[in-house]
Amino acid sequence: MGNIIPLRQAIRDHGADPIRLAIIISAELLQDADFNLESVTGIKNKLVSLLEECSKLKPEKLGDLQAEDKWILSKLQSLISNVSSSIEKMRLREGLHGNLFSFESDLQWYFKRAKAKGRSDYSGVLYEINSKRVAMLSPFAPHIAEEMWEKIGNSGLVSQTSWPTVSADVIDLNAIQSEELLKSTIDDISNILKVTKITPKKITIYTADAFKSKAYHSILEKVMAGQTNMGVIMKDLIANSETADIKKNPDFVQKTIKDILSEPTEIRKTKLETKEFDEKSLIENELVSLAKADFGVDMQVFSESDSEIYDPKGKARYARPFKPAILIE
Repeated sequence: MGNIIPLRQAIRDHGADPIRLAIIISAELLQDADFNLESVTGIKNKLVSLLEECSKLKPEKLGDLQAEDKWILSKLQSLISNVSSSIEKMRLREGLHGNLFSFESDLQWYFKRAKAKGRSDYSGVLYEINSKRVAMLSPFAPHIAEEMWEKIGNSGLVSQTSWPTVSADVIDLNAIQSEELLKSTIDDISNILKVTKITPKKITIYTADAFKSKAYHSILEKVMAGQTNMGVIMKDLIANSETADIKKNPDFVQKTIKDILSEPTEIRKTKLETKEFDEKSLIENELVSLAKADFGVDMQVFSESDSEIYDPKGKARYARPFKPAILIE
């Protein structure tokens, strides 16, 4: 009938590792595998691509880390934690997919950030990342993992190396929070341009003032404690002398609660743990080059409380923490 492929033939045609990965990634252990040759081809191409990446690297120490380096290395720790947890729970599909595919979106953002700065000095970071990824790939694809390990320049066998462990001191919560803000702001600009269909000549960003930041963190603490009733939250804010003036801006409270509830719990926890955060400085130092690369225009950045602010459309007052106001002209 043509719908049955002998295992020996499949291995001859595609290799043992792609066949094994295609079976694992099709379903968890207690589910029926949905094996198909398209999946095998896709996985084979992915393995070849990763092998080519490894062949371009060599053992190199990490140098001075920039913002995006700290972020991607923090995300690597999350990957190690998640893959390890998945394997311990025998959720092999989940662990393999996270390592082989899900992490790629983080890498693409990292490359985008580095390219916008004109960087090419990140081979040490990529060596660190791929060494860990190959070590976690080894139990699933032992043959090609050994080849990748050798291409990177590591000695010995990857199958005999220690399983990667999370380095807590590498996790930079501020870097994680910063990149989330940069990504969301770029997405907001892209959505505005998509809706308005205008050709931008200049982009102006307005960040929230210190008072709103205090109110935001107070609201965040209450939401994380399980309180989402606006009336109760507003009453507590007014009772606090530092945030009492929020009674003049109830719309801010309502929208902030909505902002917080729309985010994953992990992001909320990160924000709760990093209260000192200079949005204006971050956007000036990190987003301007990215906006230039993405949209081809210059960007100005103001805090809504700046004395010499350029704000012809009165946009600044709509700025919220982690949700800058945007003017596109």
